Amino acid sequence: MKIAIVGKGGVGKTTIAACLARLLGRDRYNVIAVDADPSLNLAIALGIPREIAYKAPILFNEEEFIRSRTLLPDGLYIMNPKVDDVVERFGVKGPDNVTLIKFGEVRRGGTRCLCPEYAFLRALFSHLILGRKDVVILDMVAGLEHMSRGAARGIDLMLCIVEPTVKAIDVALQMHKLSKDINIKRFEFVANKIRKESDNEFIEKYINTKVFEVIPYDEAVVEADALGISLLDYAPNSPAVKAIEKLKSKILDIVRRRNTKIYG
Repeated sequence: MKIAIVGKGGVGKTTIAACLARLLGRDRYNVIAVDADPSLNLAIALGIPREIAYKAPILFNEEEFIRSRTLLPDGLYIMNPKVDDVVERFGVKGPDNVTLIKFGEVRRGGTRCLCPEYAFLRALFSHLILGRKDVVILDMVAGLEHMSRGAARGIDLMLCIVEPTVKAIDVALQMHKLSKDINIKRFEFVANKIRKESDNEFIEKYINTKVFEVIPYDEAVVEADALGISLLDYAPNSPAVKAIEKLKSKILDIVRRRNTKIYG
């Protein structure tokens, strides 16, 4: 199953993605955590030691590798490039049965067409699932470009993280609309940084639906981030972690139903 974590910058995508990845790994799922955000903070949030995190290869820095897989000699590009060795070549082992791949940023290169990079991205997303115990968690770049270019096609579940601010809600609503355009199978809103019930009511009023899960504002998240420590290692019983555990349980219900439908 492929799960994309999206939302406006700063809403808490990376912390939630990292916690979900490790919690699913503890449940004996083989988890690939993909850092598709240019800030590349997912490694630290997962609890991968800094010296290893900083040395980990960044996929989109390997321009020659990508273009060798996507471009033909006549300048045309391959829609379904070979990607089956990417995890082995670029994956970094993390805690709790999680493997990290750092995408980095798709380079703009002036006016050069970015079709090869996005074709590679789409192919990789399509290839990454192998069996019923495999889960991919994608910590997506903030904003809308990855969706408008169709890079998120093939996602089974998109979790849009939204905090109780007008800007975060506006971005979330745009993402919801785009998710329909690219046929995302399931899209859910997750309320984050909720201090009081009225915060959640504010979000639900504007999105005009119930949120999938509510994650409270938690000082432990701020403290762990400041120290560069995984929230699960810093405060494993914090209110935010408890809420993310509930979110994980709801996701597993979806995974089990999906697997029953596919595998019987």
